[in-house]
Amino acid sequence: MSNERVVCAACGSNNFATQAACWKCGRALVASVARPAYALPTSESPAAFWSSVAIGIFFPIISIPVGLVFLMLDDKRKTQIGWWNILFGLLGTVLNGIVVMVSLAPLVMNATRMIPGLGGRGAAQSQDMNSEVAPLEIPGQRPFATPPR
Repeated sequence: MSNERVVCAACGSNNFATQAACWKCGRALVASVARPAYALPTSESPAAFWSSVAIGIFFPIISIPVGLVFLMLDDKRKTQIGWWNILFGLLGTVLNGIVVMVSLAPLVMNATRMIPGLGGRGAAQSQDMNSEVAPLEIPGQRPFATPPR
């Protein structure tokens, strides 16, 4: 028995090379060997492409499993959508990671300055911040006593 596959020209489903008719649509098969599963086909549907872009960029954690499910189907158009979902899901994961790092960098920098003992310039400044400020003087009133050190 041969392990080769034949792609139906009408519906795109995979069939064994020994079959005379397509299992899905029933049309006669032409003896052409199927493309390998790893080949990334060109886009046939702009709507499928742009929906894969949108779900991959905005919801990459959903896009990658959806793409894997679509890769398991026999229809070459659905396999194509699966490849696009995985590709843009990985791209979306990288882009979302960069956005999170850029967004959280100022927060982390400020936290290290405010919490003593985390190192950096903040540790030395947070020990005695009042030593640099002159006492408050109100005109017509006695000056405040300096607090003991």
